[in-house]
Amino acid sequence: MADNKDMERDAEWQKLAAQAQAGDQIAYARLLKEIVPLIRRVIGGKLPSPDAADDVVQEVLISIHKALHTYVPGRPFTPWLLSIVRFRKTDFLRQHYAARGNLGVSLDDPDTPDYLISESSDGTMKDIHAAFDTLSDQQKEVVELMKIKGYSAQEVSEKTGLSVSAVKVSAHRAIQKLKGKL
Repeated sequence: MADNKDMERDAEWQKLAAQAQAGDQIAYARLLKEIVPLIRRVIGGKLPSPDAADDVVQEVLISIHKALHTYVPGRPFTPWLLSIVRFRKTDFLRQHYAARGNLGVSLDDPDTPDYLISESSDGTMKDIHAAFDTLSDQQKEVVELMKIKGYSAQEVSEKTGLSVSAVKVSAHRAIQKLKGKL
């Protein structure tokens, strides 16, 4: 349960985010400065090096810049932020382990997205790749852009030429299919 300090911090970030959306550059700069320590704590020692952590922090900040328009003023800011942090960290780790050829990554990490976890999985990335390969090309693209790279449905719509509702339906069906396979 969040304490008063966390709730006050979130309320301040909500206000700064809304001001940033309205074009207030000072509020935007302050928001980014204030969230960096939380981003660093969340990614913590789960990355292979301090340089990797810096890279992920930068990727998170870029994602926030791209997606700030999707934040809904008045809604809690911290969960919105943490979802971006988790996506960026997962994306980095996926790329890192793929580059090293290490496909034996455990799915027991509590930060692994729920759609990648299954009781029937033998704990290897091979299961995920096999399940992912059962998706149509369109579903693969939508899942990669939305769930791995953290783009909004609107951004995916613009990239793919699909309507926003088609993107959402495709993502939902793909996730359901992955859950069934895993």
